Amino acid sequence: MTIWTPILDSALPKYLALAQAIEEAINQGELKPEDKLPPQRRLADAIKVTIGTISRAYSEAERRGLVTAKTGSGTYVRTKNNINEIVDEMAQDIAGKIDMQMAFAPEGPQIKMLNRAMTSMAQSEQLLSNLLHYAPELGYPNHRKSFQRWLTDEPVALKDCDFLFTHGGQHAISVAINALCREGDIILIEDLVFPGILAAAQNKGVKLVSIAMDEQGIIPDKVLQACQRHKPRMIYLTPNSQNPCGTQLSIERRQTLVDICCEHNVFILEDDVQFIATKDKPKSMQELAPEQCIYLSSFSKRFSGAMRIGFLVAPNSIYNKIRLSLRASSWTNSPILIHWLCQWMDNGELAELEQWLVTEMTARQALAQQYLAAWKPNSQQTSFNLWLELPLGWLSHEFVAQAKEHGVLVRSADDYRVGQQIPSPAIRLCLSRPKTHVQLTDALVIIKTLLQQGPSIKEAVM
Repeated sequence: MTIWTPILDSALPKYLALAQAIEEAINQGELKPEDKLPPQRRLADAIKVTIGTISRAYSEAERRGLVTAKTGSGTYVRTKNNINEIVDEMAQDIAGKIDMQMAFAPEGPQIKMLNRAMTSMAQSEQLLSNLLHYAPELGYPNHRKSFQRWLTDEPVALKDCDFLFTHGGQHAISVAINALCREGDIILIEDLVFPGILAAAQNKGVKLVSIAMDEQGIIPDKVLQACQRHKPRMIYLTPNSQNPCGTQLSIERRQTLVDICCEHNVFILEDDVQFIATKDKPKSMQELAPEQCIYLSSFSKRFSGAMRIGFLVAPNSIYNKIRLSLRASSWTNSPILIHWLCQWMDNGELAELEQWLVTEMTARQALAQQYLAAWKPNSQQTSFNLWLELPLGWLSHEFVAQAKEHGVLVRSADDYRVGQQIPSPAIRLCLSRPKTHVQLTDALVIIKTLLQQGPSIKEAVM
């Protein structure tokens, strides 16, 4: 009897490669609904891996909604039109809807990582005793060494710069603004922007001036005009995966913006919180002008929202100002969370998690393109988000309402507007939020159907 024997992608961990092969075989019809997957021992022998690898791969495939395990019988390819299974997926959301509003990291290896880290920590009473106390405001020396080693593979320059831990990315934004801006100062922002910058600026009494974007991101000529007119203190940018529009600034546009900011003495606050693969990131603005740039990121996207640890990299010339701002807002961070992060950095688990996220989001983005390509959505290949400009006739809030009626929650372009301006009709979809690929597919089918049908006919106005 012939056994299904996939060829595994050697670039991935074996269990992830096998889960990916299962998904591809299902998509290509090689594995059909209700087909039974090979027994774990037989498949392990056939492809020369351990039974543990097969078990992890089958569990991953089940987590993605591709297969279902039946006690005492085996693992079977799911039947897509099995209404009971779809209802089960929908029931996992408290509101009974598929939530694509919040850019959460999809759940994969994180629970096991946390389990191992907590178990390891519990073995040492001395370690627990040390971590019970307030940490130094800059963090423990061993944690800083681990973090600094990890930063060497990130898009930052550390020469004549240093880093600080923060309570996530939003805290990092507030710390930087409080350190460098006075009430009444002006910050330039993109004309569709992450609302967190609005809250931080309002709290400080800082004025915001929005700058037009095109399909490549913020427009340098408009930034130059704003610098000449407003004499801003800072510009806030999300150059790698603009939130919400998904654009990425080219290296040429980055250099032009850096030159403008250096000429007009405008600090660049570079937000790199949104997840994309490191290989897909051009040279950062901080690397182009470390003396003019404050770079920030966090682990809410790389791990989960519960990991409230972020960081700032700042030039030595303003480092003490930012340090004082951090001290005024929180004094120090939780050494327990930082200890777990540094442990994962040192043992390679964080790198494995990020590779899993790259694989997972590449697959989810491919699904989105499969269903929505006709409407030319904008995103980076491994981003959690996808930006979709709506066809003629739709208004953003009307589409959001229609999608909600059909069981899918999405974000309107209006959620990211600055001031009173009304943006073009568009929505942001968080592809990372649905719990499984099946749930994501259900949502994409609904969105595609709404786009094809067009908006409901409105009552005639006399």
